[in-house]
Amino acid sequence: MNLESLSHQAIFDQAVQHLFRQRQAALLPRGGGAYRGYCGGCPVGNFIKPRDYLTAMEGVPIRYVNHPKNEVPAYMDVGVAALKKALLRSKINVYDPQTVSLLSCLQNVHDVFGVWEWTDRLQSIAREFGLSAERVRNAA
Repeated sequence: MNLESLSHQAIFDQAVQHLFRQRQAALLPRGGGAYRGYCGGCPVGNFIKPRDYLTAMEGVPIRYVNHPKNEVPAYMDVGVAALKKALLRSKINVYDPQTVSLLSCLQNVHDVFGVWEWTDRLQSIAREFGLSAERVRNAA
C-alpha cells in the first residue's frame, strides 16, 4: 500500500465538506451524478484535478475502478482508466476495495438521496466505516 494515500477519514471529511458547501446535487442531463458540474460535481469528482478530468468519466460508477475488465461495459474502459489514474494522482488508493466502497457510498449520497437526507446518510456511512462523523455534525 502506498503510504501517501489519503486515509478513509480524510476522504470522508473532504467529501462531507464538499457536499455541505455545495448543498445541491450536480446531475447529468439524462440523470445520474456528474463528476464535474456547474456546482462542483459529486464528492468523488471533487478529488479529480481539472487536468486529469475527461468527459469519458461521466456515467461511470466509481465501483467499476476495481472490477475485473470483463465485468465493465467495454464503452466505459476509457472512463474507468481515466478515473483510476486521476484518483491515484489525488492520493486515493483505488486498489483498496474498502476505499472504493467508501467512495461508492459517498457518490450514492450525492446521486441518489435528496439533500435533506444527506446528514443521516453520511452519519450512517461514518458508522459503517468506523469514522468520526464530527464534520457532519458541524456542517449540518
